[in-house]
Amino acid sequence: MNPFIFGEVVKDADFIDRKAELETIAKDLSDGQKMFLIAPRRYGKTSLILAAAEKLKARGIKVIYLDLFRTASVEQFAAALGKAVVEMRKMGFTEAVNFIKDFISGLRPQFSVNPDGSLSLGVDASPPQKEVFQMIENLLAYPQEFASREKKQVVVLFDEFQEIVSLGGEPLEKLMRAVIQKQRNVGYVFCGSKKTMMSEMVSKKSRAFFGMGPVTHLEKIPSEYFEKYLAGNFAKGGFACSKETLRTIVSSAGGIPYYIQYLAHELWDLQTEEKEITDPDVERAVTMIAKRNTPVYQNLWENLPQTQKRLLQGLAANSGAAIFSGTFMTRFQLKSSSLVKKSLSLLVSKDIIEKEAAGYVFTDHWMGVWVRQNCS
Repeated sequence: MNPFIFGEVVKDADFIDRKAELETIAKDLSDGQKMFLIAPRRYGKTSLILAAAEKLKARGIKVIYLDLFRTASVEQFAAALGKAVVEMRKMGFTEAVNFIKDFISGLRPQFSVNPDGSLSLGVDASPPQKEVFQMIENLLAYPQEFASREKKQVVVLFDEFQEIVSLGGEPLEKLMRAVIQKQRNVGYVFCGSKKTMMSEMVSKKSRAFFGMGPVTHLEKIPSEYFEKYLAGNFAKGGFACSKETLRTIVSSAGGIPYYIQYLAHELWDLQTEEKEITDPDVERAVTMIAKRNTPVYQNLWENLPQTQKRLLQGLAANSGAAIFSGTFMTRFQLKSSSLVKKSLSLLVSKDIIEKEAAGYVFTDHWMGVWVRQNCS
């Protein structure tokens, strides 16, 4: 069986490094700290906070986990928050239904049971925002009430927390801050992947979450940790792979956990007969992955104006380049720095690129490969 996992939460032996971050998060949360974790998508932040959750559960701490990426309205957020509390309490169906009705009856909740026995919850009403906010306030107050009543520690994990901006805007942020800041017995982690949005939430004095707690920016895992992990897993299949090629795998995937696992998975499947993985194999696998996603990338590409296309060509060809330099702008026919700045902003808003410490990068690493191979 192919041992490389991508597209899902990783655990145990597949959870690589992050020991220092894991210990810090678990300790701060158990102390009732409110903290922020910011990292681009596919860096493994969800796996990290869920690993911390498992450590906390082993100590008898109750954990509430909510992924805001799955919520598309403030009403859905209220329902999802109620369901997350139900899951923390491990309530039976009847108790869960009564609990939800007590808190969000105005949303006319709809209940069903999934094949695995878990509760499925939808809403069938959109009352005035003031009423929905009151429901959310009551639900947000519940963890502290439960902790005080049951003499238990509670932690709350919000994943993709930047989505709160589109759900309820600054009024919802202010409501959450007002409730959460009073909860001494409850630890919170606010985890987000859109760095600009999350950074603004915690760094601007006018925003509700300014100064609420420590902010951690998750960095890439050092290459040597992945090289050791890759070598061990390839050896399970009897595959030889030199140190140089292991390094090539990591660098070809941008040093990002999801893409490293993805590329290694493809290499394993390609090596059904040959028992040695080489640099040409890595190049072939990268090309196959990029080609497989051509319909998605081509659709994005065809709907971009020419200036944005030329800028993406430059980013694909020169990762981390000085994009405002005269040499770069001349080579890729970019007329002015103001036009480059505007194009960057638009591409970020379209979620095609994002800004990192070293410069702008493709949000989807394989799209950068595709542009370099097909549009240059």
